[in-house]
Amino acid sequence: MSDQDRDIYAKLAEWYANILPRRVDIVGDFGGKQLFLIDGDSLLFHCITTSGVDYDVGFQLLHAIFAVESFLRCLQSRGCNFHVVFFDNQRELCAPSIAPTDIRYKYRMTRAILLRHLQQTAKVDGGNDNAELAFSFPSIDSHEFYQHLARHPASFLLCHDGHTESEQISLSQTLFHYMIHQFLQLRHSVALISGTEFKSSRVILPMITAAPKIASLRPLQTLWPTPILRGPDEPLQLQLDLALYEGNSCRELVTAVALCRVLKLQSVEKYRLISAAIVLHGVIMSHTRLTERSLAALEWPTWGNSTALHDIFLKHFCEEITFLISSNIEDSLHRALSWDVFDIIDGRLFLSLYAILSKGGSIPAVLVDKSKPLITCIEKWSGVSLLDFNTLQISTNLDAERSLAKSMTSRDLPQATLLPFNHELLNEFLAPVHLQTSQLDEGVTEQKIFQELTHWHNAKKAIDPKRIPKKPGFYARKRTQKFMADTLVYSASLTNATGKLIEPKTIIVGAPARTSKKTLSNHTVTRSSKVPTGHDAKKKARGSSGKDSAHEAALLTQTRKLEKKSGATFRHWHTVAKQLSQEETLTKRFQRTIKHFSALTKEDKIIIGPEVSLYLCDTLYRAWEEQKATTNSTQALGTKSLLFNQVMQTSILPGLTQEVIAALQTMSLAVGIPSKELPNGESTSRQLSFQPRVYEASNNELRYPRALEFQLGYCGPFLERSFDSCKDDRVPFEPDAWQRSVLDSIDANDSLFIVAPTSSGKTFISFYAMEAILREDDDGVLVYVAPTKALVNQIAAEVQARFHKTYHHEGRSVWAIHTRDYRVNNPTGCQILVTVPHVLQIMLLSPLHANTWSKRVKRIIFDEVHCIGQADDGIIWEQLLVMAPCPIIALSATVGNPEEFSEWLKISQTSKGFKFKMITHNTRYSDLRAFGYVPQEQFEFKGLHRSEHFPVPGLDRPNRTTSSFRFVHPVATLVNRTNIDLEELSLEPRDALSLWESMKRFQTPSFPLDDSLDPYRVFSGVPRKADVLAWTRQLKAVLATWIRDTTSPFEKVRYSLSTGGQANGNPNEDTSQASRKPSNTPNQPTPRQDKISVLALLCDLHKEDGLPAILFNYDRVDCERVVLFVLHQLVAAEQAWKKSSKDWQKDIKDYNEWKASEDKKKMPRKATEKRTKDEKMREEASADISRWELFDPEWPLDQFSFADSTRLGRSELHEFIASLEGENIQPYLFLALRRGLAVHHAGMNRRYRQVVEILFRKGYLTAVVATGTLALGINMPCKTVAFIGDSTYLTALNYRQAAGRAGRRGFDLLGNVVFTNISRTRAYELMSSRLPDLRGHFPLTTTLVLRVLGLVDAAGQSNFASGIVKSLLTQNRLYLGGEEAGQSIQHHLRFSVEYLQRQRLLSADGRPINFAGLVGHLYFTENAVFAFHSLLKGGYFHDLCSDDSLSPTEKLRTLGLVMAHLFNRIQARNLDSKQPGKSHADSGSLLLPRLPKDAEDLLIRHNTETLEIFKTYASTYIDQYLGDTPDRCLPLSGIAVGGDEPRVMGLPGDLPPTKLRSPFSALSGHSDDFKSIHELCSNIRSGVFLEESAVPYIPIWPHDLSVPLNSYIYNFLKHGDYAALTRDNKIKQGDVWFLLKDFSLVLATIVASLTNFIQADNNMDDADLIDIEDVGETPDEYIPHQASEVPKDEGNSTTRHKLSKKKVVESWDDDEDTSDEDTASLDQTHDTASTSIESSTWEKGDKSLLHVLRAFTLLKEDFDEKFHKVWA
Repeated sequence: MSDQDRDIYAKLAEWYANILPRRVDIVGDFGGKQLFLIDGDSLLFHCITTSGVDYDVGFQLLHAIFAVESFLRCLQSRGCNFHVVFFDNQRELCAPSIAPTDIRYKYRMTRAILLRHLQQTAKVDGGNDNAELAFSFPSIDSHEFYQHLARHPASFLLCHDGHTESEQISLSQTLFHYMIHQFLQLRHSVALISGTEFKSSRVILPMITAAPKIASLRPLQTLWPTPILRGPDEPLQLQLDLALYEGNSCRELVTAVALCRVLKLQSVEKYRLISAAIVLHGVIMSHTRLTERSLAALEWPTWGNSTALHDIFLKHFCEEITFLISSNIEDSLHRALSWDVFDIIDGRLFLSLYAILSKGGSIPAVLVDKSKPLITCIEKWSGVSLLDFNTLQISTNLDAERSLAKSMTSRDLPQATLLPFNHELLNEFLAPVHLQTSQLDEGVTEQKIFQELTHWHNAKKAIDPKRIPKKPGFYARKRTQKFMADTLVYSASLTNATGKLIEPKTIIVGAPARTSKKTLSNHTVTRSSKVPTGHDAKKKARGSSGKDSAHEAALLTQTRKLEKKSGATFRHWHTVAKQLSQEETLTKRFQRTIKHFSALTKEDKIIIGPEVSLYLCDTLYRAWEEQKATTNSTQALGTKSLLFNQVMQTSILPGLTQEVIAALQTMSLAVGIPSKELPNGESTSRQLSFQPRVYEASNNELRYPRALEFQLGYCGPFLERSFDSCKDDRVPFEPDAWQRSVLDSIDANDSLFIVAPTSSGKTFISFYAMEAILREDDDGVLVYVAPTKALVNQIAAEVQARFHKTYHHEGRSVWAIHTRDYRVNNPTGCQILVTVPHVLQIMLLSPLHANTWSKRVKRIIFDEVHCIGQADDGIIWEQLLVMAPCPIIALSATVGNPEEFSEWLKISQTSKGFKFKMITHNTRYSDLRAFGYVPQEQFEFKGLHRSEHFPVPGLDRPNRTTSSFRFVHPVATLVNRTNIDLEELSLEPRDALSLWESMKRFQTPSFPLDDSLDPYRVFSGVPRKADVLAWTRQLKAVLATWIRDTTSPFEKVRYSLSTGGQANGNPNEDTSQASRKPSNTPNQPTPRQDKISVLALLCDLHKEDGLPAILFNYDRVDCERVVLFVLHQLVAAEQAWKKSSKDWQKDIKDYNEWKASEDKKKMPRKATEKRTKDEKMREEASADISRWELFDPEWPLDQFSFADSTRLGRSELHEFIASLEGENIQPYLFLALRRGLAVHHAGMNRRYRQVVEILFRKGYLTAVVATGTLALGINMPCKTVAFIGDSTYLTALNYRQAAGRAGRRGFDLLGNVVFTNISRTRAYELMSSRLPDLRGHFPLTTTLVLRVLGLVDAAGQSNFASGIVKSLLTQNRLYLGGEEAGQSIQHHLRFSVEYLQRQRLLSADGRPINFAGLVGHLYFTENAVFAFHSLLKGGYFHDLCSDDSLSPTEKLRTLGLVMAHLFNRIQARNLDSKQPGKSHADSGSLLLPRLPKDAEDLLIRHNTETLEIFKTYASTYIDQYLGDTPDRCLPLSGIAVGGDEPRVMGLPGDLPPTKLRSPFSALSGHSDDFKSIHELCSNIRSGVFLEESAVPYIPIWPHDLSVPLNSYIYNFLKHGDYAALTRDNKIKQGDVWFLLKDFSLVLATIVASLTNFIQADNNMDDADLIDIEDVGETPDEYIPHQASEVPKDEGNSTTRHKLSKKKVVESWDDDEDTSDEDTASLDQTHDTASTSIESSTWEKGDKSLLHVLRAFTLLKEDFDEKFHKVWA
């Protein structure tokens, strides 16, 4: 190795050591359906090493292929879309670095066959070019690979990092690092295959999204000394007549040719016997059952020198096969052969057969007969006879051989038995599971620990749901009042109201729905709804003639008042029009007129509104003329589009006069509006207050010949966009047809699944359903489930602003909030409960609610239901959808497979008797327009500047002032022609027009474009948006046929649209970064450059009127850094300007003089100079108001602030900022608020976030940098959404969610989407990728079984509880589906019950016992809770906490170590425990120390017992459902392997067939003796569904895990240093708080559950544990709670010392929020715990569990104290 190579290796090793991958779900969180690449060598290396493929003694090729196919099948079944790529110059990476040189040929041969096998598999499955699966390239730096990336953009590369347990950096590891480095430089991500975890329908991988580039890193061309495969050189040139081969097996052909080549090269005599063994072993593989090929490894050294001979032969033979496979020899035959080369060699079978031949053993004649055709062919080709020698013994006694084989392979497996179980509800469901049961043998069970056999629910007093709650105390009431006041302000910003002007609708039970005055005021009232005509008045008054005269008099009086007011209004407008006409700047004139029009009352709008609107038309017409004269007609088209819109809007106003109509008719000529589109009926006449300019132009000057192109190309945002709208009395607007269908279904009490994009108008659905529940009665409940607490707060505030209802019973309310950390109002006393999924599940499973509250639930709304696809909480969503006891409404804007998901929901709902309907609407109200942003070079900020221009929508308006925004046509993003769903591709009218023009331009005779699609034939008159969509669908249908055919002109069309219509250039040459080599790729921008580009973007958006904007960055820390950087730039530029500006310095001087003068005036006068009160008043009245009164030298100047000061006064802003006093908020955030900037992410203080939302909705804030949590339904409309950095979490789903914030309905006609600091390839990928399918999870977790049985047991004879059980057990599953799904769930349930029984958590009759409550409360930690329970049940914690030889500190340290091994575990990849630069003296090892031996032994025993239970599960399932069904098909390709005949001869090393293990895996000698649960689940035979994540165990390091655990929790317990966790333990800064908070939550739940278990009279229920099961945000967050006072024990005169839920609740927040201040620890120390437990259920007075409770209480106190000090 050269010094230069050593330098490269060292650089790569150092570079990679500083990379910190993040574990992500590539199905739900990252990739979805996006294409990614898999490095073929990494794939083979990973699968061989993790599956235990035998490459040493034997050569189990088929097992290796099976392992690869199994891995790929796991990806494919979860909806992954991938290509496997092989790089020729790194073929040696497929073998482990420790593999001996003399066997590496086996890996090379496997690699060659795998490549061909995957290519053949794709041909069989796909049959077209798009179905290709595997590709080969010279190197990762090759031009061919970059071309492939350009054609098939990939989101990431899945590869290995070469990590081994050895600390020495190997050559292969360095080469893997090089590959990772090169791919990252292409602005793509890299995932590590070695960390793959298949969890239900998820694929969890360590992901690397970015890394710095290594300077001067030269491409590595010569990687490994790879042997040159022998080619067809002259001595070996075989002229073979392949036609002599008459078979149809590619394996036989390759075997024959390879043997001929070996025999020609080597000594014939010594290889003749081995060659015969090869042929015979091939015959056995072809005809014998796969299950009978399992053999043990042979001890070859006992056979003398023959070992070297067969090894040499095998090497030559495999090298020849490798060459032949690479040369595609089978293509030489002009007929198709069966692809079976993947099973060309079975090393163990070959060696066993050769052992028999070499010892003179006999071969059955039938075997020889079957081999003769191939042997004859070989003999003809090579001239060598393989059967003509004396050593071969042929046996004709077939029966004896078969008997021998049978005797050697027979098996006798013991029959498994289970514990008896009898449950009334479960018996029927479990009846199909046929099992033998037996009584538990106490002798074989683990030793008795404690006799805590009391049912944990029965260990409590009965809870009276009718008890009167105690009134809250003084401070609790104050907190409630403050919270309600804040909610009022928050709701006012949501409804555009202020303070007491909110007018909620009063609901009266049984009364018909009526819209409130407030609601009606927001909608235009038609003229017919005003004063009724005389006929109508008489009609209404009929029957009450005595009131006729009074009524007519009132009408007459009203008419006179209106006429009088009209005259005044006309005169005032005449004056205003003259004043406006004196404004020479047309943009200012336009703005002033808009302001005047908006200020008109409803009556005034009817009187003069049309004329004011016509004045706007006239202003726009004049501006269009002016621009056309000074620039060109194209640049003036933007203003002309505004004129088009204003003319259309004016034409539909009430009160049009003849003069207004005439002017509109003339103006319509200029914008191409046919006269039939304008009103022409009778109307009044009134002289205009101004002279329209349009009358001065001739008709020829006005007429626009290409009106349709103008309307489609420039007026798209203004086209009429209703979809079969009509009036409906149920809502205060004219709903579209799909919205009326929703209303009908809600009225019919049906279930709904609604898929509609953001801004399409689905907000009203939820509130209409709420109102229906409120009007029906006072008892019905609607539950609104939101994914985040921020959305919960928003919905609750809107409910408060919309509805008011009076109740006759105390404790009732319209709405309530119930999250895991706080409650507002009584959750069980309200009618609209707004909550999160976890809380609703706990409430539904609470026995307390089973016969009361749960039965009152009439409807559940699931907002953002696509969250079912999340890796963490998605299973809760799925379980709730299955359990829902009432009709549901599921809402989402982003579902990739709506039909499939709808069908699943339909089955679930109809099985409960509810009708179900899916309603989809695919069209946004406002279109989105995407741009790439390229900032100007050498940008320097010197202040904000905005040019006056007309509000033309879009950042690419014709008269724009910056060219940094590059428009992206949606069709141009279709770089990857596979996996495209054109239905999801949204086109504006102008996009459809340019697509039609391009397709027309490049059409060919083979791919014509029908003339019927010409827009001039499609449209007549002004097009409507619905008409454009219908035309677009027809264009897409043609485009789809072009995309599917590679010979079509689609690439020319795409290239033309991507270059703005240019036809020159090569469409196959993509200019994106993916198509360039890293050597030509500029260095990735530095973090500072990225931030500068964000500042430049904000400046240009400000200039182009593109604000307000939300800037998305999916890293919390980066969000804050961006805002801080922009703030510093604004402040620095302002300070520099102030220093250089003489005007500013003069202003400061004048201000100081004025201030000094004012101070002097305020000086106290002498006693003789006292003035009277009247004198003071006269003096103040005569004083002039100085301009300095409002001058604040510290206030940001407008040119250095993004704030819109016209939207909010300084005093109001000060009030909002003052409301945040006392919060632990960084000071710079207040400064940023003053300048219109803010941060919004889950880690920010809750109150701060709400203030940000309010100020943004009010329009004061114009730039918010946020993470994706803001996109989940938060009402923050904006003009522009910008993505300012790439991220692992920026997926197609998150892109759609975030982009939907732009152009919200009622605010903007067009939304802008901007990409900056993101490569064009990545942007194209995000825009064109399909949404991920919702695939669900395996829903039947062990804790759910326990909790459901607890519900049934405690609820008694409850129909609700029975319905929950039946729903969970009998309904179809989204993840599984099919008949076998029911069988799998039945079996899994039965063995989950078996596990719970053996763990002493469930009795034989299904009653939860012992620590079942604790396990149920810790359900969110599954499966760690079962490991914790095994230690608790096994007495480990009792022994530890009762050990007097240990000091309290040692006990807590040990306890903390054990807990760190169980909960919130992070594997320590790329974490060096011996880092020289470690700066914290007490940080200790960064790798978690090994578990104490006693704890480790208990956990290993628990895992072993669990393994045996689920081995029995698999065995009984096979017996009952699979029987003798063979397992012989490869999982991905589906190719059947082997034959169906028994083996005709016995062989040395025969092993019995496996029952549980896949026969493919058994080829390497593995038996049914599994070492771990992971091995069982990974190698189980096909047909058995065994989900590893649903098995109650956790792997223990170092027994089950090869990578140690990160010691961040253990270290934090020791030193409490928050910074050290990021610096040393390499925990991402934005994740630290959440990880520590989650651990604190675990401790809090354990302490509360143990207390509940011990106290016999404790009234804590599952629902009460909600308050413990998540922790609040900060103590200053005044969320009211019902339990505000600590009650006294009625049976004891002393105050009960118990865990204060109140303090916990008010000090913590859920997983969205961050803690800001110190929080009080528990109310008591460990001493008080003993006083609170007077009556326990323990037998024999054993109190050792008290020591455990005290220890965990101390551990929690210690941890919380360190935790809160960080945030104090």
